[in-house]
Amino acid sequence: MMKSSGGGFGSFRGQVKKVNSFPPAYERSAQVWRPKLNQRVRIPNGVGTVVEISGDMFLIDLENQLAKVWERLTSIKLAD
Repeated sequence: MMKSSGGGFGSFRGQVKKVNSFPPAYERSAQVWRPKLNQRVRIPNGVGTVVEISGDMFLIDLENQLAKVWERLTSIKLAD
């Protein structure tokens, strides 16, 4: 029996091109801003202070409110 690598007689597939590997990735890391403890930040709920950090989640103690909110880094901005 003959092995077919793609486009044999009666096949709708074309010839498959084999690729050795992906091009090498450049070792350039982007600097991402991360808030630190006791730093003032702005979130959708208002302005507050970072009181706890757990992985990519930040506990924010909101000013002028009786609330602490867990937020992800994507929704946190540096307060003015």
